[in-house]
Amino acid sequence: MGHFKSSNISPEERQIARKQQLKDYCLHHTFKQPLGAADVHALAVDDKQKFIYCVIPKVSTSTWKKVLARPRGITPLIKRWDMWRHFSNYTEEERSQRLQNYFKFVFVREPLQRLLSAYKDKFIRHAEYSKDIRKVIVQALRPQEFEPRGENFVSFSEFIQYFSENVTRDKHWGQYEQLCHPCAINYDFIGHLETLEEDAALMLKMAGIDNRATFPPIHNVTGSSEVLEYYSQVPPQYITRLGELYRTDFDMFGYDYLGPIKQLLNQK
Repeated sequence: MGHFKSSNISPEERQIARKQQLKDYCLHHTFKQPLGAADVHALAVDDKQKFIYCVIPKVSTSTWKKVLARPRGITPLIKRWDMWRHFSNYTEEERSQRLQNYFKFVFVREPLQRLLSAYKDKFIRHAEYSKDIRKVIVQALRPQEFEPRGENFVSFSEFIQYFSENVTRDKHWGQYEQLCHPCAINYDFIGHLETLEEDAALMLKMAGIDNRATFPPIHNVTGSSEVLEYYSQVPPQYITRLGELYRTDFDMFGYDYLGPIKQLLNQK
C-alpha cells in the first residue's frame, strides 16, 4: 500500500485516492459515533473563514497557524486557541451545523516519523514540556534510577518501549484516529506532509482563501535515514507492539505499514 506520492498523479487525483482509501478502511472497521465534546478537542473552528481544521501536532501545525492567520489580519504570535475555537465548545446542534457547512481538513504524516519528531521536540529540544511524563517513564522502566528532582532523561528507545503499551497518550504522539476521528467526520481534504507543497496550494484553493494566503517554502523534515538511525536502537519487540497500536494511522491514510523500519525487523 503506497501513500500516493507518485509524481505522475495530480494533487486532485491524489485527493480522490486518499478519500477512497479512508472510505474503504471505514467500511470494514468499527468506529466511535456519535462523537461527544470530549472526543473533539483537536478540532479547531474558524467561524470567519468557515473551516474546521483537525490540528495534529508535528504536521506543520505552527506554519499552518501563521498561514491561516494572515487572511484575518491576525499576528502569527497569537496563541492558537485565542485565534480559533475548540469544536468541543459548541453545542451539539452548533457542531452538527458546522460539520455540514464548513470546509473540513486534516494533515497527516508517516506515523513513525511523526513519533520521532515528537520525541526530539518534546523530550530533547523543549524538555521542560515532558518533565512529568519522563518521571513516569523512568519510574516504570528503571525505578532504581528515578530522581524526584532530577532531569530523568528518557532515551528514544525507552520512549518507544513505554508507548508500545496501551497507555494514555499526549496529543503530540496520540493516534490520528483518537485526535481526528476520520471515519466519523467526513473531511473535505486530506493532506500529507510528504506532499505538503502541492497539497497546501490545493487546500487553500478548495477552502477559497488562496487569494489571501500562501504556504511558505518547505524546510527539511525528519527523513527515512534518520528514522532508521533512531529506530535501530529500539528492540524489535517494542517496534512490533508499537506498530500494532498505530496500525490504524498507517491503514487509514495509505502509508506502508512500518515503512522504512520493516528492514530492521528482518535483520534482527
